[in-house]
Amino acid sequence: MQGTVVPTQEVTPTAEKTRTQRFSEMGQPNGARLSGANRVVDLNSGVRLDELVVRASLNLKVLYPQGMRHEQSFIRVYVNNQLSAIEQLSANKAGVPHTLSFDLDPMLFSDFTTVRVEYDGTYDAECIDPNNPTLRLDIRPESTLTIDYTPLNLVNDLALLPAPFFDPRDSRKLRLPVVLPQEQTDASMKAAGVLASWMGAQAFYRQAEFEVLESASSTRHTIVLSKGKNLPQGMTEKDIEGPTLMMVSATDNPWVKHLYVMGRNDEELLQAVYGLVIEGQVLSGQKALVKKVDLGAPRKPYDAPRYVPTNRPVRFAELIDFPAQLEASADKPRTAINLRLPPDLFSWAGRNIPMDLKYRYTAPSRWNDSLLNIEINSALIQSFRLPPRSEQAQNKINIDLLGQAELTNEEALQIPAFRVGGNNELSFAFGFMPEGRGACTRVSNVARGSIDPESTLDFSNLPHYTRMPNLTAFANGGYPFSIMADLSDTAIVLPANPTPLEIRSYLNLMGLFGQWTGLPATRTSLVVSDNPQGVGGKNWLAIGTSDRLPWLNSVNMNLPMVLNATERSMGLPPAFQWLKGLWQNDVDLQPSEEARALIQTAGSLGAIMGFESHWAAGKAGLVITGTDQDSFERAIAALSDYGDVASIKGSVSLIRGDDIQSYSVGETYISGALPWWLRLRIVFSEYPALIAVGGALAGVILAILAFVWLSGRASRRTKGG
Repeated sequence: MQGTVVPTQEVTPTAEKTRTQRFSEMGQPNGARLSGANRVVDLNSGVRLDELVVRASLNLKVLYPQGMRHEQSFIRVYVNNQLSAIEQLSANKAGVPHTLSFDLDPMLFSDFTTVRVEYDGTYDAECIDPNNPTLRLDIRPESTLTIDYTPLNLVNDLALLPAPFFDPRDSRKLRLPVVLPQEQTDASMKAAGVLASWMGAQAFYRQAEFEVLESASSTRHTIVLSKGKNLPQGMTEKDIEGPTLMMVSATDNPWVKHLYVMGRNDEELLQAVYGLVIEGQVLSGQKALVKKVDLGAPRKPYDAPRYVPTNRPVRFAELIDFPAQLEASADKPRTAINLRLPPDLFSWAGRNIPMDLKYRYTAPSRWNDSLLNIEINSALIQSFRLPPRSEQAQNKINIDLLGQAELTNEEALQIPAFRVGGNNELSFAFGFMPEGRGACTRVSNVARGSIDPESTLDFSNLPHYTRMPNLTAFANGGYPFSIMADLSDTAIVLPANPTPLEIRSYLNLMGLFGQWTGLPATRTSLVVSDNPQGVGGKNWLAIGTSDRLPWLNSVNMNLPMVLNATERSMGLPPAFQWLKGLWQNDVDLQPSEEARALIQTAGSLGAIMGFESHWAAGKAGLVITGTDQDSFERAIAALSDYGDVASIKGSVSLIRGDDIQSYSVGETYISGALPWWLRLRIVFSEYPALIAVGGALAGVILAILAFVWLSGRASRRTKGG
């Protein structure tokens, strides 16, 4: 790569703008409940690289009870650990919801800003029980943080990337305009998909949403993909020497940036995108020529950066986001790490996941109820008391994290629910009991706890095995497509001449794959055709409205459902339906004949369907479709909504408005493999009668062998006599 260095532009403020964030956008979707024992809540609100904060205010909608000594009870607000505002609670407003407004010092706001709300309440002049229900302050989730800022005119330098198009300081959802080449081909569409997956990987939990424009926006940061046309002002086709990246300012608003990704043909455009997503960290200057890009060695299964390694013990230090993440105190007794695991990890009775836990804490002077609780997604794993300093010898334990799963039915073949979530949380809560005796006792403010980053989890003894189709695994992590982080074993199928909605849906889907894996999908295959034949032995995913995917009606398809304008049917004949109902619960039951009739007479309907590919055994086929554009768009959007994702499961999810119904329909197949002895154990666990039959046969065989041996021995003795 060659970089062209340009002089630094003057950074000048412009017209003021306002941004308002709700608690749900700052890490507190349910608001906050503060008490004497849990006195603080932290709000995350970064300041973008291209913003200068001029004013800030915090508006808290609160409710607190009567009974406190309100003249001695306060709310304090800190910005990056600096006290910025304080408010005394009013006795006149106790028991009544009301709003408290705090003007915050804008000079305290930096790149990554933490706004801390601290509740300091009292009800007695001498003694305070921190767990007394009188000490309570509820902050409603509709509380907001309002920031007034001026946009800044940044230098046009590729070294800023991915900012300002994506800024990691911004906790909001990424909404990025993209301009595609006027002449769209399979290669240029793939280039756009790779770019979208890279942006999705950058955005991660914020998620990324794309808008396709015809030309660069004059008011929003925009990425433009070009093949010799739609170039920056003053640039012609002759100025493009090869795969090129260039950052320029919008003509009318110089603080708005446009990133041009250019090439003279499809190959050069794709190489320019590869240079952006792979070599972005070494770019500099306003313009760069991408001479050569190495995609690196092929990825190995399950090595996505978002996955916890499952082939070796993993240290907590590899899982934390910042150095103090595993530290706890009396004010913040809880600490946690996030785990994203492949959804096909298989556990069985007696085979659990060992956790080698090391921890430190401020030891009590004597035995009391100080303890450490360990939870996975708020479900208690183990709790134990913390020894006093005189017996502080045990600081290392082993915990069976997953628990035992008896293999008694089909559900036992599925991974436990917490391991398929997008963000599984392993938490540690230190409970420090008050020191001292008598009427007045309180927890020391210097009490601390810490989980050692050298603690480990080991998933390496669990095989990869699950029954498919499994839409839960797809909606939460892109499985099985995300097995290969670069999507080298995946083909995306689009209808010929994709519509703007299909292109936008394709980009949003690729953004999701980047979010799930943490890498750009550099090796994915894109098939744009009404008669796809280039899928081969890969997992494949098709998107589009039902009338745009006529090839799905082929007789050799394994679709669990037929969905088009004239026919919508799913399910089994009533006799088989009744038989399956003998062992399936209501949630997994196939639709009855009445339900099928309801589907046939309904209007707009979206669907997500999983099944075994008819092109290759053991490979996944998946279709995201709808009877019209609105229902298709709703089906795509459901994958980006954490509330909707919880309802997507089985092999078919039907989406009508806000309602999502999921069913297990059609044939199943196995992904992964198990040792032979474990497969035999599963068979016996699913069919207990086989144990009795096997025992009887073993008894008969032993009896025959014993009879033959005794008969032979008797015969020898007779001959010998």
